[in-house]
Amino acid sequence: MPSSIPYDPSLVLANVVDNKALQLIQQISAAASPADAAQNDLNALIAMRRSLDMTRNELVNLGINTKSCNDELSALNDEITAAAEDYVKKKITAEKTIKPLRAQIKGVSSQAESPVDYTKTQIKSMPLASDSMNMDVQYFSMDSNIESADAYASTIATFVAASTSWMGVNASKDMSNAAQKQVSSQAKKHSLSGTLVLSVSCTHKNASVLAPFVLNPDKAIGTWNQLFPNDSLDPTNRLEMIRCSCSKEDQGTANRYSILSGMTFGSSFVGMVHVLNSTDSKVSETMTSAAQSLQSQMDAAAWYECQSGGFGVNSSIATDVKNLLSSQNVTTHVALISMGVIPSMVASEVKLGVQTFAKFDPKSSMQAIAELQNSTIQGENSLKASAQAARTGKQMITMKGMEIKAALEGLAEIDDGHNKMLDINSMMSALDDYLKKAAEGNSGVPLTYFLKDITKKELAEAWVAKYYPGQYNAITNDDTTAVARTQVTV
Repeated sequence: MPSSIPYDPSLVLANVVDNKALQLIQQISAAASPADAAQNDLNALIAMRRSLDMTRNELVNLGINTKSCNDELSALNDEITAAAEDYVKKKITAEKTIKPLRAQIKGVSSQAESPVDYTKTQIKSMPLASDSMNMDVQYFSMDSNIESADAYASTIATFVAASTSWMGVNASKDMSNAAQKQVSSQAKKHSLSGTLVLSVSCTHKNASVLAPFVLNPDKAIGTWNQLFPNDSLDPTNRLEMIRCSCSKEDQGTANRYSILSGMTFGSSFVGMVHVLNSTDSKVSETMTSAAQSLQSQMDAAAWYECQSGGFGVNSSIATDVKNLLSSQNVTTHVALISMGVIPSMVASEVKLGVQTFAKFDPKSSMQAIAELQNSTIQGENSLKASAQAARTGKQMITMKGMEIKAALEGLAEIDDGHNKMLDINSMMSALDDYLKKAAEGNSGVPLTYFLKDITKKELAEAWVAKYYPGQYNAITNDDTTAVARTQVTV
């Protein structure tokens, strides 16, 4: 994505320019330019490819032969691939070059006092530049939901019914164990992942200039002496100041300092936000009935028939245990660099909640187990009654298995609270606010710097014009009213 506009806080309108700071941001801009140009070329090729695809589809719908178009699009694909490789290489190279340069920018600095006379100087906003915008947005979103429910109760009931064919003690024990323990489980996973990467750069038409630009000669001389102590001016020596103002020396290679007298503005918005919201719920149910036989003697045929329904024992212990583990994990990463405009970032509310059983009554489960066991007592005396008890028991087991499954699937959410966080909606709201403020053009960071050079001779002339108006060559080097000029040889 395009780089953010380089900016040094020490470059302030009407202040003395730090040449090192100016050169530093120029170097950063020069290092980022090849990568930005490569990305613009890549985006232009991709946009052209999509437009040509639509044109080709329209020709196909009209029944026109598109063989030549397909050949040209194939060549364009190779060009897009080469442009993408070039962009990646230049972007990596640019970041490696910019990294040490960016580290030299200081957030806090000190410099000589500005020589501008603020009481007489005005800052005017003029439409000297133009408005423009370059935007690149990439968005990725994935929403997945996985649910699985394994109700072993029905499987166990089927196994119990099939196990009646093993007419023996070991088989009876297997049937009893299978009927005593039923396990049901459910797993639910929901994941919402979204990533937004965007970059916007704008130029603003309004430029700020100092007009009129008025120097304070005394402050300007003090700034000069601070910057160039080996080439200072002595305002207490009138003859020396007049001689310096009348000097004919070439000032091309002399010492000088620059004042930032105007600038054009731009702004940039570079942001990234990644949000991952995942919910994981696991629930299991275990039904255990520890049974023991109270019969001492029974007819073998009646015993086998009764056991076909899984009954014939009295329950001494019956427990119904449900376990539920539900968790929610919210992760967000937001990065934003905005130069020239401070957008409004609004936090969004994220709902925190886990799952619980919608309806669960252990007492009803205990009663169902008792009904299953008591339903065969009356059928122990006859073959027909025992067969009926077996059928009734199987039906009750099937119903109980469906009840367990329904209970597990009936999960409800508990709201634990709400947290505020920055997400994709926050970033888009910030982008809307940024574009609104950028269109107004009342702020920005400098793109073009208007520099006014001040030399030693010009400072001497300004000093003479202030304290000896109309007597010497009183040439003004600012926007003050010119006075009568009289050449005097000293």
